[in-house]
Amino acid sequence: MSEPARNRGVLTELRRILPYTRRYPKLVGWGLVFITLSNVCSTTIPHVVGETIDTLKVSAFASSDIAWLIAQILLLTIGSGLFMFATRRTIILMSRFIEEDLRNDFVKAVKDQSQRFFHQRSTGSLLAHFSNDIGAVREFIGPAIMYTANTITTFAFALTWMMNINIPLTFAILIPVPLVATLTYRIGKLIHAHYKRVQEQYEHITTHAQETASGVRVVRAYVRGNHEAERFDELSADYYRKNMRLARVQSLMMPGMTVLFNLSYVIVICFGGYLVMQNSMSVGELTQFFIYLNQLLWPIAAIGWVTSMIQRGAASMARLGAIFEAPSDIVDGPNSMFPDEIQGAIEFDNVSLAYDGTTPVLRNISVTVPAGSSLGIVGAVGSGKSSIIGLLPRLYDVTSGAVRIDGIDVRNISLVTLRGSIAVVPQEAFLFSETIRENIRFGRPSASDEDVLLAAHRAQLHNDVMALPQGYDTVVGERGVTLSGGQKQRTSLARAIASDPSILVLDDSLSAIDADTEERILRNLDEVMRGRTTILISHRISTVKRCTNIIVLQGGSIAEQGSHTELIELGGLYADMYVRQQLEQQLTS
Repeated sequence: MSEPARNRGVLTELRRILPYTRRYPKLVGWGLVFITLSNVCSTTIPHVVGETIDTLKVSAFASSDIAWLIAQILLLTIGSGLFMFATRRTIILMSRFIEEDLRNDFVKAVKDQSQRFFHQRSTGSLLAHFSNDIGAVREFIGPAIMYTANTITTFAFALTWMMNINIPLTFAILIPVPLVATLTYRIGKLIHAHYKRVQEQYEHITTHAQETASGVRVVRAYVRGNHEAERFDELSADYYRKNMRLARVQSLMMPGMTVLFNLSYVIVICFGGYLVMQNSMSVGELTQFFIYLNQLLWPIAAIGWVTSMIQRGAASMARLGAIFEAPSDIVDGPNSMFPDEIQGAIEFDNVSLAYDGTTPVLRNISVTVPAGSSLGIVGAVGSGKSSIIGLLPRLYDVTSGAVRIDGIDVRNISLVTLRGSIAVVPQEAFLFSETIRENIRFGRPSASDEDVLLAAHRAQLHNDVMALPQGYDTVVGERGVTLSGGQKQRTSLARAIASDPSILVLDDSLSAIDADTEERILRNLDEVMRGRTTILISHRISTVKRCTNIIVLQGGSIAEQGSHTELIELGGLYADMYVRQQLEQQLTS
């Protein structure tokens, strides 16, 4: 990439921040006013000091004049400090507000994405964006803006005072400035490249740590603890090396600018001293130049620091922008409808689905589920059972055909209405690090304690909960780690029942439950299913045999369809599965 193109890229990423700063115009405006006033005070101090020195030289006994000059210095110092404090209370405060906005926008952007988005990005990667990248942008917005404004105003006021004293000497001490700009520009490019590599490596570390913690049971079961620890050591060592490369580049900035800055001291001593000897400048005026140079030391040093933060902020904003601007392929259409009530009549009309756009996982699926009836779906692993269910709440959109609810294409129903009317109990139950009560209430926060208890009873969960030390107030830990597989599935089922949906979907959600418990749950579900459209997916015939209609999937297509009795009489795939499972049950009983 050419240098101008790279610079345009940095500016483009930084422009993403402008909409956020525009939300707080008063804080920005007052911050700039305060920093200007602070520098008016601080850059006036050297002038007063110079006058004090020259006054002492003329008359050491002018005590009243000296006292007034010293009072001015004190007042200007206090004013500079107070205005700088006010600057931090505005601009730094603004940066914290913007950090909050970025975090909220990040969560909103992720929340609205489709399943494909999460298939392409790991949880660790998203956490790295959420922590490091947002922090880097906040550091740029606050300190960088404040010190940039400080540098500009300090230079403007200090140079004005210096030019009033002696124009040739002022221009002479500016000789190193182009060298400082060149150094800053070249090192800044390197910082940008190295920081990007550091952030990418941080993603790998976060991803590995998150996966190891989440899969700790598997790691221990396969005795892979040492391997995972060694792998983390390798990632950490690589992260350390990349950080050290970044640190080495950053460490060049300050020494280089200090050397160049000291050239200005040499110029002041040589040229200024010559002017004093020629009586073209007073000792007080020469002293002013030294103080002004000291005042310019931090702004010049800040050029490098700010450049580093700008490069880091641009790199992080680019990574965040990729999340914020990632288009979701599942969105509300321009003519989305908001039905007052979903009855639950479902129709799959010649539906086909290909996740990658080319290889179909569902082919020409056509089935109708009247409102209040039940549909059972059975089939071998990979036959497309879960894919069908993903089309109902629009986790994916059909490649061809249409899915309709109450005669309306699901793509024309608002996502809030659509998903709010469907409760899916997945095979792999996910629980939050909350109490059992709050996990059951998750789908309907307004559910009463009586609703929670009823749902738990119907899911055959109540007795297990009461055996726990704190009952329904027991915190289940991350992903429900303190519960067994069956307890987690039943908690997930209770959550769906408590949400009181129009359409209830059980995606092989009783697989971790023994046959007797399953039978009791299904008997309790008879009342839940009454008047409610229900879809049951299972590899067990016993789970679906009560359903009004049953379809058998094979290779993404419907191989057989009918009631339990009809499919048994057909003597096909379903009948073979039923006979085989009956034999297995007899052998294990």
